[in-house]
Amino acid sequence: MVMIFWWVTGLLLLAGIVVWAITFWNRRSMRRSPVLIANSQYMDRIPSFVRAQRAARVVRAAQVAVAVLAVIAASLLSGRIASERIETPEFASRDIVLCLDVSGSMYEYDTEILAKFAELVDTFEGERVALSIFNSTSRTVFPLTNDYDLVERELREGAEAIDFDEFGYRLGNKDYPEEKVRQYVEFVEGTKGIPDEASIVPDGLASCAQVFDQAEEDRSRSIIFATDNEVNGEPVFTLEEATQRVSDRAIDLYTFYPGAYECGPRCFEELETATKDQDGELYESSDPEAIPSIIDQIQKNQAEVLGATPTVVRTDHPAVGFVLTFLSLVGILVLGWRSR
Repeated sequence: MVMIFWWVTGLLLLAGIVVWAITFWNRRSMRRSPVLIANSQYMDRIPSFVRAQRAARVVRAAQVAVAVLAVIAASLLSGRIASERIETPEFASRDIVLCLDVSGSMYEYDTEILAKFAELVDTFEGERVALSIFNSTSRTVFPLTNDYDLVERELREGAEAIDFDEFGYRLGNKDYPEEKVRQYVEFVEGTKGIPDEASIVPDGLASCAQVFDQAEEDRSRSIIFATDNEVNGEPVFTLEEATQRVSDRAIDLYTFYPGAYECGPRCFEELETATKDQDGELYESSDPEAIPSIIDQIQKNQAEVLGATPTVVRTDHPAVGFVLTFLSLVGILVLGWRSR
């Protein structure tokens, strides 16, 4: 498209110069060989003649103005006004699974994590995102997708569904509005499949590793894993086995640990060891603002793994210069014809 602009502009400019030169030469020739007419002084008093002279002066002034505009517009066009941006095309081959423990002790943190993650959706550039939640069993809320409208909507609805702060969850108040109960039940449906068990962390992580598809493709894969590691039940996998399964599938693990209410240091040390043994990153923080840091780390590290070199993309913006040049040259042609 840009090359078309240069060709068209060049042809128009050439045509305008030719017409303008012919007009200028004719006028110059007329000045060199004036035609003398006797007893013509009275013509200066004829209204139509006066108007014609005035119109001729206006046309000449307009020709000069349009010629100046054409030069300026052509200069802008030849200067190739452009904008630059940095792109890393490999971002489109990145998959991220948000893997959340939705047991009762995690509601407060899950709400903030989901809300914060929803805010970050606008910064994604082709990444596919999935959400998997678990308690005694697991459920995939939505599979890997780059439909960011769906992603943001599901994340915000999930954050609202498990936000019990305003109803006094920590104070033990169980008298919740019917609509709130419905939202909660729909969101966590499928995560309480085993009676009297909760927060089966290793099995939940192993299930999240199964969300990734397109195993034959060269894609970067990451799990953001949020849990307090307070297991209440008999898991199929140990935590070490679950993290090993993640590593075996070439999935990078980023663990978000907000703290534990009951098991204390043991929960943290077990989670830290299992994560770091597989070269994962562990973030010990109750602040959901850690999530942007995790995303930044994923983008930075995996861009390096993929050999993603940021590229400066230059985009020409010839439209304004082209339109002005075109209109100026049309003006030169019209005024040249008018002044013959």
